[in-house]
Amino acid sequence: MAKKKAKPAPPADNKNRIPRKEPYDSDRMANVVERLREQAGRLSQLARTLDDADIDEVVIDGHAMLLRGLNQIDNFADNAARAVREARTMKFG
Repeated sequence: MAKKKAKPAPPADNKNRIPRKEPYDSDRMANVVERLREQAGRLSQLARTLDDADIDEVVIDGHAMLLRGLNQIDNFADNAARAVREARTMKFG
């Protein structure tokens, strides 16, 4: 029996695609940092509430998604540091 040929991938819909790379300036980066601070504050408040209410543990949906997000933030910070380092090298030699 002959092998079936694989179907070609459907054409990518580039209209809805988010670009992999985008320019960041200090204001845009500050907005990202502010959002992270707000999120960290919310999580901090939840941790304090658990302590204050003497709750041993809760089961929360989305744990794996949170860990992936934290890894993505680490990767973004590494990429941003590399981009800043390269920009400084190009500017100052």
